[in-house]
Amino acid sequence: PPPQAEPLPMVTLIAALSFPRDETDRDGFRALERALNDPATGRVIRAAEDVLTLLAQDGVYAEDLEMAEAPPDLWRRFALGERGGAIARLAGLDDIDLVERTAGRLRADAIFRDAGHHFLRQFDALLEEIAPRADDEVIRLMTDTRSARAFVLLAQASGSFGSVAR
Repeated sequence: PPPQAEPLPMVTLIAALSFPRDETDRDGFRALERALNDPATGRVIRAAEDVLTLLAQDGVYAEDLEMAEAPPDLWRRFALGERGGAIARLAGLDDIDLVERTAGRLRADAIFRDAGHHFLRQFDALLEEIAPRADDEVIRLMTDTRSARAFVLLAQASGSFGSVAR
C-alpha cells in the first residue's frame, strides 16, 4: 500500500479555511495551495470556495457575518452526530432576515442548493474527523474561519442545527 500522507497541520488547515485575506496574503495562499493538494481537505476547500462565491453574488461575505461563539464541546457533540436540543445553540447568526433569504435561495436556486448541500456534507465530514482530536483553541479558531461562518449560515438556513428557517 502507498504510504499514508502526513496530515495537514492544523494551522495550515485553519488558514486555508479562512482563505487569503487579500492578494498580498502570501501565507494564506501557501496554506490554500497546500490544502488544495490534500485530497480530503481539497474537497472541503473547493466546496467552500463555490459557496463563498455564490454568497458573494448576493453581497454576503462570510467575514462580515457576526456569530455568537459556541463552546467547543458543542461543536464536538455536533461532529459526533448529535442533533436537536442543545445543538441548536450552534445556530449563532442573529440576522434572521439573512438566514431566511438564504433558506429561500436554497429552495429556489438548484445550483445554490446543490453547492450548499455539498459544502455542508464536506465541512461536516471535516468536523467529524478533526473535532475529536482537536483542542478547544483549534476548534475555536476553526469555527471562526470564513468557511465555518458560511457553514453556520447554510446549516442554520437548512435546519441542520434543529430549526428550519421559514
